[in-house]
Amino acid sequence: MSWSFWRKIVNRLLFFSFFMVLFLLGCAAREDVRIINESKRVISKKKKSIDELEELRGKLKRVINRKIRAVELLEEADRLLAAKYMDIGSYNLALEVLKEAEYLKPENAFIKKDIGLCYYFLGRAETDERAAKEYYSSARLYLEKAIELEPDLIEARYSLGLLLFFGFKDVSGAIKQMKIILEENPDDVDAHFALGRFYYEINELGKALNEYITLTRILPKNSPRYKKAEENIIKINRELGYYE
Repeated sequence: MSWSFWRKIVNRLLFFSFFMVLFLLGCAAREDVRIINESKRVISKKKKSIDELEELRGKLKRVINRKIRAVELLEEADRLLAAKYMDIGSYNLALEVLKEAEYLKPENAFIKKDIGLCYYFLGRAETDERAAKEYYSSARLYLEKAIELEPDLIEARYSLGLLLFFGFKDVSGAIKQMKIILEENPDDVDAHFALGRFYYEINELGKALNEYITLTRILPKNSPRYKKAEENIIKINRELGYYE
């Protein structure tokens, strides 16, 4: 049989599956409405038996459990979709679905971290200085909140460090965030590279050099990042006059 034949079969099965999901969702929604209306009727009665209330309680708990599960799935779908949007640089679209996820789980540090990242990248891409500052301010608010909720969330600290350095020119604040990361994980490659860059930009070449030397001890010698660290070491040594 040809590929086109099997493709038609698969498409029909997918269509049937999609129809059945919609049908089941519709049935569940109608059942929820029926239970809620029944609950109102029972509760409004002057006389209510224990059996009636116990049965009603069980039905309402099942409705709530379905809703809670739906919220969990929607939040997960939002975060996965946002990650896809961020991968292709569509930060406004990512922000839209992440805001929905935040509404569902307002105290989730990972969601706030991702929102902060979206604002940061939107600020980096913005040509209008005032608009960029607004994005950076929102990014800082969300990243700091993520850290407040989860102090060990390294991604949020690292992103905040970059934001402070590139968005606010707060070098000391940026260095502080990277040092906190390295206190917990001395071999964090990204934090060492960031510190090397920060020190280099403020002309503390000795400290920058130390970060890159540390990286050559951590990284495999055949890795591209090892080579990058070596290149930076050579560059700094030349600026220090060691190769003259």
